[in-house]
Amino acid sequence: MSQATTNEFQYRGINRTICIGLGGTGRDVLMRIRRLIVDRYGDLSNLPIVSFIHIDTDKAATQITGIRTGSTYHGVDLSFKEAEKVSATMSSNEVSMFIQGLERRSEYTRHGPYDHIGRWFPPQLLRNIKAVEEGAKGIRPVGRLAFFHNYQKIKTAIESAERRTRGHDSLLLKAGLRVEPGLSIFVVGSLCGGTGSGMFLDIAYSLRHLYGDQSAQIFSYLIVSPELYGNAPSMSANTYAALKELNYYSTPGTKFEAFYDIANLTFIQEQRPPFDYTYLVSSQTGGEYSILFQGKLCNVIAHKIALDFSSELAPAIKASRDNFLQHMIQWDKHPRPNTQRYLTFGLAAIYFPRDTIVQIALNRVSLELVKFWLNGKGQSPDPLNLIEQFLIQNHWHNDPESKDNFTSKLAESVQENNKSFRNTISAWRNKLERQISECQKRENRTDIRGQLPREFREQFRKVQPGETESTRGIWLTKLIQVSPNIAKELKSNIDEYLSQLLTPTDANFSIKSTRDWLDALQHELHNYQLNLQEKITDNGGMRIIEDLERRWRDTEQTMEDIEQKASIPLLNNKNSQFQDEARKSIQEACKIIQHNFDVTIVQEALKVVNQLQKHVQERATQVAAFNSLVEDLQSFYEKQDRDLRQLNFDEMSGEAIFDSEDIDSCYQTILPTDDSRRQFVLVSSTITEQTGRGLSLASFINRERSTVDQLQKEIDLKVDKLFASRSINIVNSVIKRFMQNYSLAVRSTRLAQVMQEAEPLLRLNLSDPYFREDPAKSSKLVGFKDTDDSEVRQFKTLLTQDIGVEPSVLKATQAEDEILIVNEYAGFPLRLISSLEKMRNPYLREQHSASSFLHNDHNVSFPDIIPPDAKKMEELEDIFYPSLALELLTNNQENKQLEFQYYDQLRYSYNIAGLSLEWSQALEELANRQDMTEALQQLLDNEIAVIAREPELWDSTYSPKLKQFIEEVHSLPEDHPNYPYKIAVIGISPNLDPTAKEGIINRFRRKINERFKNLQNRSITPAKNTVNQPAFSDEIVIDSPVDSINHSSKLDYTDNRAKRRLELERLKQDLADELITEEEYDREKQRIFAQYPL
Repeated sequence: MSQATTNEFQYRGINRTICIGLGGTGRDVLMRIRRLIVDRYGDLSNLPIVSFIHIDTDKAATQITGIRTGSTYHGVDLSFKEAEKVSATMSSNEVSMFIQGLERRSEYTRHGPYDHIGRWFPPQLLRNIKAVEEGAKGIRPVGRLAFFHNYQKIKTAIESAERRTRGHDSLLLKAGLRVEPGLSIFVVGSLCGGTGSGMFLDIAYSLRHLYGDQSAQIFSYLIVSPELYGNAPSMSANTYAALKELNYYSTPGTKFEAFYDIANLTFIQEQRPPFDYTYLVSSQTGGEYSILFQGKLCNVIAHKIALDFSSELAPAIKASRDNFLQHMIQWDKHPRPNTQRYLTFGLAAIYFPRDTIVQIALNRVSLELVKFWLNGKGQSPDPLNLIEQFLIQNHWHNDPESKDNFTSKLAESVQENNKSFRNTISAWRNKLERQISECQKRENRTDIRGQLPREFREQFRKVQPGETESTRGIWLTKLIQVSPNIAKELKSNIDEYLSQLLTPTDANFSIKSTRDWLDALQHELHNYQLNLQEKITDNGGMRIIEDLERRWRDTEQTMEDIEQKASIPLLNNKNSQFQDEARKSIQEACKIIQHNFDVTIVQEALKVVNQLQKHVQERATQVAAFNSLVEDLQSFYEKQDRDLRQLNFDEMSGEAIFDSEDIDSCYQTILPTDDSRRQFVLVSSTITEQTGRGLSLASFINRERSTVDQLQKEIDLKVDKLFASRSINIVNSVIKRFMQNYSLAVRSTRLAQVMQEAEPLLRLNLSDPYFREDPAKSSKLVGFKDTDDSEVRQFKTLLTQDIGVEPSVLKATQAEDEILIVNEYAGFPLRLISSLEKMRNPYLREQHSASSFLHNDHNVSFPDIIPPDAKKMEELEDIFYPSLALELLTNNQENKQLEFQYYDQLRYSYNIAGLSLEWSQALEELANRQDMTEALQQLLDNEIAVIAREPELWDSTYSPKLKQFIEEVHSLPEDHPNYPYKIAVIGISPNLDPTAKEGIINRFRRKINERFKNLQNRSITPAKNTVNQPAFSDEIVIDSPVDSINHSSKLDYTDNRAKRRLELERLKQDLADELITEEEYDREKQRIFAQYPL
């Protein structure tokens, strides 16, 4: 969907907003909202008035995006920042301390550190929890425990999020948004698991505590579809339990209490409902449409929430919601009145899926990029040319024909007194030859004969072979020592050229060129190896000192023979012969010395070549592995391209409309063909830049454990960042496309189908006889860009005439790329939810299981959502309220229950039955306990029997009780839990409501009059200050002003006379039935007199 321009949003009002996601579902919705903000505003920072908090009991959950497009979208990182994440966890040590703290509560002289949790935490659960670090495991009290334990952290995150929404008025005004007073807070989660279901009420009331007096509106979007999460019975039970608690605290007259922080005295008492607007969402509409995947439902919810702060439809939606309030605060018409403070919604769109089209185009960019890496762009150099370039560039050979530079490098690398071996030997030889040339006399020749062997041995020792440095000649040792440095230098030459070939800016760049060059270099090194091995064979082995001495002995013998020969005087031919022989011996000695040096050079050169071969093989292996990784990437992107093109775009209710040419057009827009190589070089450089090893792809082949997934994320991140913003203005008119895609005959059919998908996502039984359906409880909006184009006019006609949509429903927007259909329904009781019974059955089974912990407060009894049968309720009311009025039920202040005594015929004993002070709960308890109902009925019948025997008691005792009861009921405040039953109990004037039924107490009185003819029809006439309301015939009305009623009585009835009479009647019956003796009768009678004094 297109990014809106400034003109489109000029001066549109917007509230500061906090979005709070609970658990995995909350995260998934929040991530999609963030994506929508980026889609519409370009960056999250462009709408700073909206802040986010994700709370989860799974510490790893915040690292997962939960959306198909991943953590980046249009180059923006959607991941939550640290300030936006709250890991509501407890380590095993913290859990152990908590368990010990609760188990040792009796040891504390004052308050224990966990008393505020022990007030509600199920004690049976203590031994079943270890640590809360990987979710709440579907246990609701564990989710609530995590909230309490991390309350300060959560509170701080909420306050920080609220502060982040402030101070942006000027910035947003420039963008066409006017910040309006107030704060909107959205709480999103599922009621099916343990985290969201466990803490959603505490989150709500914490928000009430923090911002309840600051014009804040708190919304909730709660998913109630266990089938989307595996449909396990425990999930259905959790959902039903959470709904029971939600319904209880949403009912006027109830009070939520929680002590979150003992140290900081954070005690919350709140009578308001948890949320101002509670949206309940399932996966099904009232028709046949169902959402099958959780992600799709999260996307629909995200779009709905985003409408409140990023849509031109927001004012219309808010206006409709305000109109719902009058229906939401009313009770339904069931004999057990039920609150109707709930909403649901449906949303569908016919839209141009720009995000998916852009994703396909960006995927193609990534695909073409890896192809560029593999094969380059328009070049395929000859490997032999690459080898030649490499050898020349790095001066590997002075003579390309002989290719002897390895041995030359080694020879030139060793020196003595700054002279190479060759220069040193040459100088030594020249010195000896000068001395020989200067030799003229026999004495000189004798000196030379003594000097030469010493010189030969001394020089030979410098090249003599040996296994250790102490036995090896110094020149050979230096050769062996310098050899690794030469190898290192040559390896560096190889790596530098490899890096050069893998640098996208190089003319010969590609992984293929690099591999071809490495193969050619390996072949070249193999030839070097063969040449060197041949030289070693030709040279034979190393010469030893004996070889030198043997040669010298032969030379010395020749010199001796020369001395012994007769010579011609004055010619001095002996001297010339001696000089020749001496020079020859020097040559032979130099050859032997040079031989050892040359053999060692060749041997070391061979070692260098072997090392280079190994190095090249390693690099070839690494490059081959990288090539394989990039080929896997290519396969991944090719598969993703196919998958994306075949995607049914089922991420949103409605229909995505596009054509393959849209993808091609988008690709050309973000990456023009004539600029592709430059752009590939650019994106490659940004990818390699973060490695810190230059711009070459060689940085990847040296990186340990690079995986397809890692590299794919790096590529996608950079491609998205560089190219996604170029797709902002890619928009097509969906109305035109819709009209083009469907013929005239099927347009209305397809549009009607989409409209059905937009129906509210909660199946309700709206035909219930005790529910008042009202058109004002629903709203519908159809938003699209209204222009004078013929297709748009035809579409409007299709909506209004063929589909039957009212023109007032149509709303003009500036978004050309979507048609948005929104339905809302409000003001219904939970009992109308069609799937409720399916969730209730697992709940009832789990409720009686020892290993099940469904409710967050084990001390509170929550009334059932599904009331007893209406007819049965009316029968129970005819028993319960007269009994209450006649004081057969007494208020026990200690246990806060209504009590009555009845005789248990099975156990032959009297028992005390207790009922809730809240009439709805008391009636439910009676409905579930037939024995208690029968006992109370018996008590009432006994009392009626007393009236029959003693009619005079009617005026003196019973009628005043009825009158007092009616007065107290009439004075109940609106926030009292029993207030909803006021009209049912005492009735209402027919002038105010012609359809009103007779009050239960007046009906009871009338029946008494009809039953006992001797009781004349009497009315308790109102006093002169009575509220001016006409009474029914035979109606008991209030005969005292409302203000004069004593509110402190609270229906606390204690008539000992009636109790004594009841007990004595039973005692007489036992005596008549011969169940007791006369003595027992007298003893029990005295006990009754003592127990109920008058």
